[in-house]
Amino acid sequence: MYYKIIYFKILKDIYLYHLENNLADINYKNLGMFLIILFGFVLNVISMQVVGSSIRNLQGALNVGLDQVSYVMSAYLMAEVVIIPFAGWLSRLLSIRLLFLIGLSGFLVACIGAASTSNFYVLVGFRIMQGFFGGALMPLMFSCIYILFTRKQLPFALALTATIGVSSIAFGPAIGGYMTEMISWRWMFLYNLPIGIVLLVLAYIFIDLDDKERHLANQIDYYGIVLLAVGLLLFLITIQEGSRLDWYESSVIRICSILSFTSLLLFFIREFTAKYPIIDLSIFLDRNFSIGCINVIVFGVSIYAPIFLLPVFLGEVKGLGPWDIGIIVSVMGLSWMGIGPFVGVLLNIFGARFLIFSGCIFTLIGTWLLLNMTPEFGFKELFWPQVLRGIGSQLLWVGNQYIAMLFVTKKGIQNAASLFNLILRLGGAVSIATTNIFLEKLRLMYYGGISNMLINGPQIISGFSQKMESVFKTLPMLSSLNPEYKTILAMELLGLREGFVMAVNNITYIIMWVAFIPIILLPFCKMKST
Repeated sequence: MYYKIIYFKILKDIYLYHLENNLADINYKNLGMFLIILFGFVLNVISMQVVGSSIRNLQGALNVGLDQVSYVMSAYLMAEVVIIPFAGWLSRLLSIRLLFLIGLSGFLVACIGAASTSNFYVLVGFRIMQGFFGGALMPLMFSCIYILFTRKQLPFALALTATIGVSSIAFGPAIGGYMTEMISWRWMFLYNLPIGIVLLVLAYIFIDLDDKERHLANQIDYYGIVLLAVGLLLFLITIQEGSRLDWYESSVIRICSILSFTSLLLFFIREFTAKYPIIDLSIFLDRNFSIGCINVIVFGVSIYAPIFLLPVFLGEVKGLGPWDIGIIVSVMGLSWMGIGPFVGVLLNIFGARFLIFSGCIFTLIGTWLLLNMTPEFGFKELFWPQVLRGIGSQLLWVGNQYIAMLFVTKKGIQNAASLFNLILRLGGAVSIATTNIFLEKLRLMYYGGISNMLINGPQIISGFSQKMESVFKTLPMLSSLNPEYKTILAMELLGLREGFVMAVNNITYIIMWVAFIPIILLPFCKMKST
């Protein structure tokens, strides 16, 4: 209780600091419009996170394999990645207001569809629809930070986004786990309908960002749109299905990868030569923006890969239910939210470079503490690594976002926001797919080594079979097995489990070293215009 009083007293001081230094001339109408768009963005991101803690339950409810049920999550991400690069152009053509209303409406319709079906393929179709319409909301929110607030008010706007915007990571897994375990998995898609409808009404009444660039309708780069959409989609299919189809042994993967590479190459050629490109790639000539995009890939690897690994570890090794998994995973999000109100003040006092450096250090330490996970790891052992990683991720995200957009003109902010978020999502998609590939490969490799060791170690086999005896007693069908079969079963179960844990630890080790990259790039960031 004492710590809560101190925390909220500090929050009050931070608010007064912002009120005195940054908010004296704030436009509260702009603040209200931004909050509506921000909460719409939160709904979208929660819908992506919400299924993570309930994958095993969905697998049983839909009667599909683990490799198939992963599409409930990845299909959403694929559709999101396809629409994000065009969101900036669409917001200029249709206006921010109209695109927000269309995006949120389509997203809510898809939520109803996803909740009302029991067919796996139909569900995946509605998840694609969710990702497609919801994906446009992320660049909109991002660009509105720089459209609705002045340079002096940016630290406050970033702190607000950092606190509210990441609530999806804090509450998404817990909401999904609670809905699945206590009510039904369908409520993972229905709970946000009342909130979404309220936001739609508020947006229709209060948002007046109606500026349209009508001339864009006569300058549509159809070739660029098709080439980028096809290239991204085939690239995501390649990394998602590659492991299952044995990579280039499969003609499907070979064709997809060749067509993806060709489409993306032609897209780059087209955009550099077209009179009216759909995406202005010259933004990468801004050194800070390019460094920010590299850092956001690191952010994606450092965040999305562990967010994918931890629920799998807790479900496969610990055998926890969705609610328990959601609670443990939410610790990182809650610490992320907890540090959010402070980042604006830290940005004002110490600068963006300090935030990036300290964010990387916190992330490194938190990841290092997860290097030696064992099957006995639970909430207590995972708490502080999650807290440190949450704090580090928040500092890295805000500092990097500030530096990346520092010299982007107001006219180019929507284009830059789309590209920045595209690279973030691609980094997340590739890191999840790569993590899944390495997890399966390393798991089998370590399982093979453990099996060979057990075959040549009678004493170890005896110890393992004794360790499993308590499990056999709780399962009457297994308790009547011949002792030799029990030993074989003990070897099989424990070998798979220990192989999985060793694979997770090795992947975590690689992720830890990736977090050094932003520190190396810090000296190359410029903080003053030349």
